[in-house]
Amino acid sequence: MDGEIAVFANTSDVSGESAPRHSDSTLRFPGAGRLDVFLAGAGPAVDERYGDGPGGPPGEGSPEIIAVARRTPA
Repeated sequence: MDGEIAVFANTSDVSGESAPRHSDSTLRFPGAGRLDVFLAGAGPAVDERYGDGPGGPPGEGSPEIIAVARRTPA
């Protein structure tokens, strides 16, 4: 992973196919501030934010950024 960007490859054997399937992927994992900018540009308003699946607080050591957003009136 390089900053926000994770690049990886996957190879899978598929039943009935003679050769494995290969795919290259690039994912972006923005920080909380950049995520807020993306969401604001798309329209939703963030109501709550969690740092993990069980609902723990967000913070520097949190494994995730979970934003609960609602649609704002047009």
